[in-house]
Amino acid sequence: MSVTVSGLKAQILRDLAAVLGRTPEELAIEHAAGIRPIPTEPLPLVDWALFDGPPDLAAGADDWLREGTGR
Repeated sequence: MSVTVSGLKAQILRDLAAVLGRTPEELAIEHAAGIRPIPTEPLPLVDWALFDGPPDLAAGADDWLREGTGR
């Protein structure tokens, strides 16, 4: 099977492959098969978000990073 993806979609697939530790070719085949859709329009902003964590998580992470622990 031969699949060609170009432009912005190709860049998205390359970046996603790097994050997932897979090859861009694998993801291109999944995209062509309809398994991995890539939105062509910007995703709308939502006015809510679901977050399951402590309310002070952002402050704790900021302190952690300032101390250099995150490096």
